[in-house]
Amino acid sequence: MATELSETISMAKQERHKNLFLNYRNLNKFPVELLKDEGLQFLERLYMKRNSLTSLPDNLAQKLPNLIELTTVSFVAYCCSSRCLRTFDLQG
Repeated sequence: MATELSETISMAKQERHKNLFLNYRNLNKFPVELLKDEGLQFLERLYMKRNSLTSLPDNLAQKLPNLIELTTVSFVAYCCSSRCLRTFDLQG
């Protein structure tokens, strides 16, 4: 599963995806690969429904500056300092 996740993230970086779907991956931690390097600065939508995340990185807005939609569930709250983030869906 970790290899598949790494491949998905790597492909998104190489192909400059604007949308990344990480739904139903049984993630209990936010994938640090998403924040490494500068490869996902163009990412606009990150879908992470039905995982078991309990927190998000403090530097999420800094590392993903074009993120306008984050769809996730299963944690209490997240305050994003990014002015660009328009949608934060906790409904799943």
